[in-house]
Amino acid sequence: MKTMSKNVLAVAALSALATNVHADSLRDAIASGNVSGELRNTYAHGSYSAAADEAGALNNSHVLGSALVLGYETGSYHGFKIGTAFQKGHDWGIQDEDSGTTLSGGENDERATIDSAALYLGYLEYSFDRELTDTRLSYGRQRIVSPLIMNSGAFPMQDSFDALVVENGDLQNTSLEFMRIERWVMRYGSSSSGSLTQEDKDYDEPIYSLYAVNNSIEGLNVEAQWLVNDNNDPVGDPPTAVTTTGPYETGFLGLDYRFPNSKWGVGAKVLTANYDNQPDTGYWGVKANTEMAGVGVQVAYTSVKDDASFPGTLGHVPIFRSYDPALTHEIFAGLETTSLTMAHGFGLEGFEAVLGYSAWQQSEAGIENSGKDYDGGYEVSLDLIYDVQSVPGLHARVKSSYMDFDQASVSNDDFAYMRLSLNYAF
Repeated sequence: MKTMSKNVLAVAALSALATNVHADSLRDAIASGNVSGELRNTYAHGSYSAAADEAGALNNSHVLGSALVLGYETGSYHGFKIGTAFQKGHDWGIQDEDSGTTLSGGENDERATIDSAALYLGYLEYSFDRELTDTRLSYGRQRIVSPLIMNSGAFPMQDSFDALVVENGDLQNTSLEFMRIERWVMRYGSSSSGSLTQEDKDYDEPIYSLYAVNNSIEGLNVEAQWLVNDNNDPVGDPPTAVTTTGPYETGFLGLDYRFPNSKWGVGAKVLTANYDNQPDTGYWGVKANTEMAGVGVQVAYTSVKDDASFPGTLGHVPIFRSYDPALTHEIFAGLETTSLTMAHGFGLEGFEAVLGYSAWQQSEAGIENSGKDYDGGYEVSLDLIYDVQSVPGLHARVKSSYMDFDQASVSNDDFAYMRLSLNYAF
């Protein structure tokens, strides 16, 4: 059935292109297309922590990796566009090759050191006549960014999805997006070492999702998403890989409200995860934010049920519109996260410094069910982001954190980490 649907769509698209087509206009569409590219570089260094389960893949890392991305998208021709992009990663080899990956006690974080080439994007897009409907369809390998399905740009190589995506804006102040996903093309690629977290995921049963955004009430932004997975095998990155064996459904509802004529705003979110073969889970959070003397300030609190960690976003980035600026995700079983965030630009256009403090409490049941012990710990983070105005397309970011996991049974239970990204888009 999957192959049939692909062939039907391909034949329909080619038929549409071949009907009443003038070669000159098709040539113009190709000639007016856009060539784009990006050079992406990431250096990461982590100290060694004996709290290995909590430090995870960041622990003891010392890597430098790069990637070159080259893409092309045609101009619109009777509503059709074709886009493609390739990416090539390079490992500069500064890690200790004798001690393996970070998960086995070594220095190599394979998220940064992928030395392979891959088809990153390859899609056919069709936009209907706006007088008929505000609808766009795209089919093939593409990026998807939403609360429950999200691509990652944290490292040089990036992931994508083989999917059908239908976007509609016919309803006033509302956007709708339907997704049917057949494959997750992980940034590692199928030619990597072949562990559970490094193979592309071909889904026996497509994953379906509906995502909606509404701004009907002034100052209020509402996001809602529902995802259905009928596959029996794990479908995503950790913690999904260890918590979601079997079919499940997840839901997300996020609210953000800015008070009129005020610098104050509030927000809330609720997430649910219902499994066929294991305990259900979910979590909720609230936040408040304002601006004081040019400094953006936010306080937030999130709480996860004790029974199981929340499944990671389909993709490499389990953040769900994260309220917490820390590197430690707020999604583990029984975990309560209280965070304070302050942001300032210091008068430099394109620059922002984000300082964060996150404190954790975790129940005994949550520790047992998640395999993580964050109780009593904290993280201090500093995120420096700069879009260089004098060199359009040049983006620099330094993300650093210090964590104290407060584990009495472990002598070296703290951890420091720094990730430097320097990317140039052209």
